[in-house]
Amino acid sequence: MRQQLSRTALTEGREHTGSSGLFSLSRRDALGLLSATAAGLLAGCTALPSSSGVTRSGVAASDTNALIETAPGPGEGDSAEDVVNGFLRAAIAGFSDDFATAKQFLTERTAAQWKPLESVSAYSGSTEPQVSVAADGSFTVTSGQVGVLDSLGVFTPALEGATYVGEFSLATNSTGQWRIVGLPHGILLPFSRLMQNFAVSSLAFLSRDRTRFVCELRWYPRSSQADSLVAGLLAGPSDWLSKGAFSLIPRNAESAGRGVVVETGTATVHLSADSDPASEEARQLMVAQIEQSLLQISGIDRVRVLAGTVDLGAAAQLTPMAPEVGGIVGMSEGSVVRGTGASRITLATDRVLGTDDARSPSLGADGAVYALSASSLLHLPQGQESAAVILSVGDPSAGAGGLGAPLGDRHGWAWLLADGQLTAVNGSGQRAALESSWLPESPVVAFDLSVESERIAVRRADGRVAVAVIIRDQDGRPQGLGPALEMPRASGAGTRGVSWCAPNAVCVLADAGAEGGGVPEVRLIQVGGAVNTLVGVRGAHSVISDRSEESLIIIDEAGQTWQRRGAMWRVLTSEVTDPSFPLP
Repeated sequence: MRQQLSRTALTEGREHTGSSGLFSLSRRDALGLLSATAAGLLAGCTALPSSSGVTRSGVAASDTNALIETAPGPGEGDSAEDVVNGFLRAAIAGFSDDFATAKQFLTERTAAQWKPLESVSAYSGSTEPQVSVAADGSFTVTSGQVGVLDSLGVFTPALEGATYVGEFSLATNSTGQWRIVGLPHGILLPFSRLMQNFAVSSLAFLSRDRTRFVCELRWYPRSSQADSLVAGLLAGPSDWLSKGAFSLIPRNAESAGRGVVVETGTATVHLSADSDPASEEARQLMVAQIEQSLLQISGIDRVRVLAGTVDLGAAAQLTPMAPEVGGIVGMSEGSVVRGTGASRITLATDRVLGTDDARSPSLGADGAVYALSASSLLHLPQGQESAAVILSVGDPSAGAGGLGAPLGDRHGWAWLLADGQLTAVNGSGQRAALESSWLPESPVVAFDLSVESERIAVRRADGRVAVAVIIRDQDGRPQGLGPALEMPRASGAGTRGVSWCAPNAVCVLADAGAEGGGVPEVRLIQVGGAVNTLVGVRGAHSVISDRSEESLIIIDEAGQTWQRRGAMWRVLTSEVTDPSFPLP
């Protein structure tokens, strides 16, 4: 028995627009768009292993909004190939009967050992899996592969063009009927069925300073979404995130009794008595994590957490991460301004900056203004009357030098590229020594920080894009980056730039597809989720976002900033240049 898995990209849904635009949704709606759009496209082209397939009844399942699906069990005298095809069909419908029908195609011993949700491989559904027989009588199932979902709810997109290969061996039972004795781990599903049976949710972990949520996407069965979310919090963040985010739920905590019980909009979470972290602050933060995670579920409006019989009380109120509406920062007539309309606010004049050629401004969470001038980085603390140079690279006569646009984080550090190296510097000009096992592999050409300032997305010169957690000390000083989580659908030839466009999604520009008419696309990729594309603007040079509410703007080669209204892209401004969104 052998199973070969490789990695591909998610097949994306497409939204066609006119020649100009803003993409703006609530967090819950945007999460649904990135997920459901892909599902909607794929559902229309899903193919089953044979013409005798899965059927749906008009009766809704008691614990989901999905229809009940059924598939026939093995028939008397079925051939070995019929049994393999029948198993594939029954596995697709298995969420309606806890895979009872699918297990009928296995021997008793194999059925007892088989764990269907240990690994879920997804294919696009555009072509049905192919079943072939080998000379030794075993069967091989092959299909294109979208990605793999593991037992922890972590979805790993596959590389484009990857193939799923699963081998099945069969034997006759005591009555002479063919049954499966060896099979790949888990199940194989069309991506549309993955979306139908699993809910995409965010686990709310905490930043190291305990003031922000750091979210991670997970896919959980819809029938057990609430209990799975609590179990995910108990288990903690994935390895790539764990060095910069954590959970205050005690390590020995366990679900108890009835788990999560939802009645009249209130979810009561039952945990073991030793789940109580004792301190009032830890209790409030622990409840906040659970509440933030469970409130994503429709029908839950309030969360109560019990450790044994002890009510852990109200949740802590963490700092909101919503950006200021209309808070774009840019340059206008030599000054740093906020806003793009006639009432825009001047943050720093050319006199205060000490130069009339400042560019690429950024506003820190503490009100400090950063900007570039020739090959130097300027820093203007809030309330000060003159800016100071805190970093210089190369010869000032070299013009722009080797500095890239700065980005001020909420801890008082400015991030930028200096001669192709990712650099962080504080207001005093001290550089942070960033340790990373993967960053030196290739020069960095673009980056962005997530809305809570604890994760980074990086594009390297070889075209690869990865996200990683930022490792900080107790004072917020950057010390390095955690392991890289590669983003294959944000990478490769024809893609450029990178920006966070939601708490759990990044966006890039991509060359026009076959239907784009030569207009670049904006590709939105969930970290561990689905992909969506929007037709962009002709001549698009870069795309940026406020990172939180999925508000996108495009800057074209002429320096114009485009915003989408309705189904059209329209010019937002040509007077304010070098726009950026500050981190909250």
